[in-house]
Amino acid sequence: MSDDSDWDFANSDDAKAEIRAAVEYLLRDTSNANRADLVLELIQIVRDAANGIPAGNSLDDGMPGG
Repeated sequence: MSDDSDWDFANSDDAKAEIRAAVEYLLRDTSNANRADLVLELIQIVRDAANGIPAGNSLDDGMPGG
């Protein structure tokens, strides 16, 4: 998976539409239980992005304090 953070969006609405399309794709064909877990994972991805943590380097590694 490419981690190309230099996306070329026309504007913020264009970027939000891409995010929505990706979320809909990921949630498609998921059960309610799996959907809840996936939504939590997506929220963590957004938090990491907002905090400048590169993809794949989440501090939530399941270890105490992390």
